[in-house]
Amino acid sequence: MGMPWLARYNPEIDWKTGEVKMTRCPEECGKQWRLVQRKLGWEKQKEEEVKKEVGKKREEKDKKRKQEKEKMMEVKKVAEEWEIWDEEEAAARLEEEAKKMVLEKFHPWIKIFGKKQSERMLTRKVWDYAIDVKEGFMPRKGKVYSLSREEREEVREFIKE
Repeated sequence: MGMPWLARYNPEIDWKTGEVKMTRCPEECGKQWRLVQRKLGWEKQKEEEVKKEVGKKREEKDKKRKQEKEKMMEVKKVAEEWEIWDEEEAAARLEEEAKKMVLEKFHPWIKIFGKKQSERMLTRKVWDYAIDVKEGFMPRKGKVYSLSREEREEVREFIKE
């Protein structure tokens, strides 16, 4: 049998008579006999009674787990609602900031100027056109030249026109 088995099942052993009693079996053993103190003293508890007790304990544990799980779900829902509210508030703030920067005549389309809309790719339309390049054309990398303050202002004015 060995030490692991003895440690797991922990039998009562009477070394003088050689009697082994399996009164402390684990629940998964199946044969449940426990000593129980009653009015008349200590008695053996029948397997069926033990199963009922174990079943009741399991039901109580399951009930507690279910209640804890429900509490966790409620906490998660509240946290999700807070996140949604925070996102909505942030979106409203961004829209207000965009309204300050965009001319009033463009306010009906203010969402287009928002960060989320500006980062997405536009959908293709019928009036889109392609820029055809000549066969064999290979774009070259050009050098980036730093400009003085006056040159930058001149370029900006040119672009505005």
